[in-house]
Amino acid sequence: MKKLKITLLLAGLFVLMGCETGMSNKETTKTSTTNSVKSGIVSKGFSSDNYKSHVPTSSEIKKIYSKSGTPGYYIQVGYFKNHKPNDEFINRIKYAELPLSIIKKYKDTQPYYYVLVGPYRSYTQAMNIIGSAKEFVTSTAFIIKLSRVTKK
Repeated sequence: MKKLKITLLLAGLFVLMGCETGMSNKETTKTSTTNSVKSGIVSKGFSSDNYKSHVPTSSEIKKIYSKSGTPGYYIQVGYFKNHKPNDEFINRIKYAELPLSIIKKYKDTQPYYYVLVGPYRSYTQAMNIIGSAKEFVTSTAFIIKLSRVTKK
């Protein structure tokens, strides 16, 4: 009788452990079966695709060409026509301890000033900093790629 109780108790434990660790979610979702959730803890409709970061292609990133600027990825925090940014704007960037670059370009003899934070070697590095730029400087900050003008 004692052996029967131990056997039933062990069988019950194995069944409970098997339900928690070895079973997979059999529901079909829009994602492939390799991405299915392995536990019932996460709510229905979960997709691991929702959590993948998007790295845009080079055609999706705005580009600025310059003869003097250091090539790389920047966070554009301002764009001014005919005048440089004021001290209050510059001080917000300095307060956030972000590296400041101002690129002056001309279009139809009008000066334009791009206020940039950077440079960063990769898009990912710029993405790690953009939160600070949006918090301390402007919520409309976005990433650009600065390239050198090549002569033909």
